[in-house]
Amino acid sequence: MKHRWRYWWVWLLVAAYIAFIFHNSLEVAAASDAISYSVAEKFLHFLQRFSLYSNDCQLFNHYIRKAAHFTEFAGLGFLVSLAMHICPLFKHRSLNLTLFLVAIPFADETIQKFVEGRSSQASDMLIDGSGFLAGAFFCYILILVIMDLSGYIQRGRPKQKTEV
Repeated sequence: MKHRWRYWWVWLLVAAYIAFIFHNSLEVAAASDAISYSVAEKFLHFLQRFSLYSNDCQLFNHYIRKAAHFTEFAGLGFLVSLAMHICPLFKHRSLNLTLFLVAIPFADETIQKFVEGRSSQASDMLIDGSGFLAGAFFCYILILVIMDLSGYIQRGRPKQKTEV
């Protein structure tokens, strides 16, 4: 790709998102728990309107926290996949994906290990990696669809057969 330096902005976006993830990991346990409990209570209240869940807010909070890990890294996977499509950092695209798939969840859990009241869990790294792969896969499918549609538009719509 000629003039790759024009596309530096996409990797700045990835770096900013990683900073967002690390910022969330630096929250002390009390602050992080307060945020997730407020989300859990609101979501639980919504589900109770439809009689879909009981009053076990602590267990529900656990699920909210795990879903937050998955969602946070799905966003990163989406951005890295998009950045790889626009301007890969390394010649081998799989190296780009592997670097972010392994290094960022590991760094995230390592940061949490040194924050007051937080812990580092291998299960969270698996959830992070799963979210990353899901986001990357979604972006890849979206890119394929967009490329197919743009090719379809450039080729023109197929002519309808007329009966003679």
